[in-house]
Amino acid sequence: MSRKNEKNNTLDLHGSLKDYVDLKVEYYKLSLAEKISLLIGRVVLILFLAILGLALLLLFIFLIYSLLMSWIGISWVVVLIELGFVILLIVLLWVFKEPTIINPISSMIINVLFNQPDEDEDDGEE
Repeated sequence: MSRKNEKNNTLDLHGSLKDYVDLKVEYYKLSLAEKISLLIGRVVLILFLAILGLALLLLFIFLIYSLLMSWIGISWVVVLIELGFVILLIVLLWVFKEPTIINPISSMIINVLFNQPDEDEDDGEE
């Protein structure tokens, strides 16, 4: 009789362990899906803001063109001044690309993929 109980206990333990592993695998799949969706959402937001920023820059360039045309009156000089301004912006962005673009994006990706909420760290065990 004791042999039968040991076999049943072993089967129960095996079933419980299998259920636990299945639940953990499902949890990590859902966690990964959540992190990927957050990352994609943030990338889409950044792209949308970049497009809006470019539109704003274009409108700003048209405004500066109008102002400089009223002051200078020679269109090719105004275009050269604006071209110099845009080239200066591109050079500044290239020089400071590490702190302005690369570091924030990499830290955002690291935060989304590797930081877990406080309740996940203890796995519900207290």
